Amino acid sequence: MRGPGRGVRTRRTDLGSWRWLLLAFCLAVVFFSAIAPIGVLTLTAFSKSWIDPPALANLTLSHFNAALFDDQIAARGILNSFRLATAAALIAVLVGAAIAYLDVRTELRGRRLLDYLAILPLGLPGTVIAVGILLAFIRPPFSIYGTIWILLVAYVARFIPLATRSVNATFRQIDPSLEEAARITGARWLTAIRRILVPLSRPGLLVAFILVFIPAFGELSATILLYTGGTETIAIAIYRLNDLGQLEVVSALAVFTIAVVLTLAGLVSWLSGSSWTTAETAPVRG
Repeated sequence: MRGPGRGVRTRRTDLGSWRWLLLAFCLAVVFFSAIAPIGVLTLTAFSKSWIDPPALANLTLSHFNAALFDDQIAARGILNSFRLATAAALIAVLVGAAIAYLDVRTELRGRRLLDYLAILPLGLPGTVIAVGILLAFIRPPFSIYGTIWILLVAYVARFIPLATRSVNATFRQIDPSLEEAARITGARWLTAIRRILVPLSRPGLLVAFILVFIPAFGELSATILLYTGGTETIAIAIYRLNDLGQLEVVSALAVFTIAVVLTLAGLVSWLSGSSWTTAETAPVRG
């Protein structure tokens, strides 16, 4: 696909009869890594007993009712996860866009160091980040331990590399001459950003948003060290229910999480597609 300000070269390679072997290998990997586990989770979520064979008499929706409504920790965890994942994704994309703009569009000294620091959390385990944040924010003047804000800080710190790299790649694909042309014709810097860079990079920004939202929605490794009563997330609810042996309810929560992720991914894909039409037809005004 070719968009405004972008150039894409594609070349097809004829694999001959090897293409069927490669297709079979790819299908096998997808089946055993994604389709089979998700299928088993879905079957368990709708079964009265997961050890019984599939049958109409064994189907039920009671596990979803227990997971989404009856279990207060699970219900609160779903709401907290939505809030945290959305807020973390928005903040990470905004900060990542600022870092990427400084790196790609300016000659500011130290911009490369800032970019490297932004991807540093990618190499650290979630538990290590959680311990550092706990030590930093457990005492005044930034005592936020025991609140949902410390989870938000942890999520932003952990997933900002994903947003930064995604937005950086998006900005690099947009020719700076488009913004320069707008400036030459009299548009202010902020107008050029708002009318040129943002519309053209909107699909990439949406992708960066979902790249942060998806792992943040089910984050566990940092959350398990920082959550307290009232700040549980969906991952904590799943972990707790699994300890109690309620595998059917755990599967129902997992299926709900997958449905949320797939719905959001479809929505972002649709919005990304419609963004090209907006970018191509939007006039530039000073």
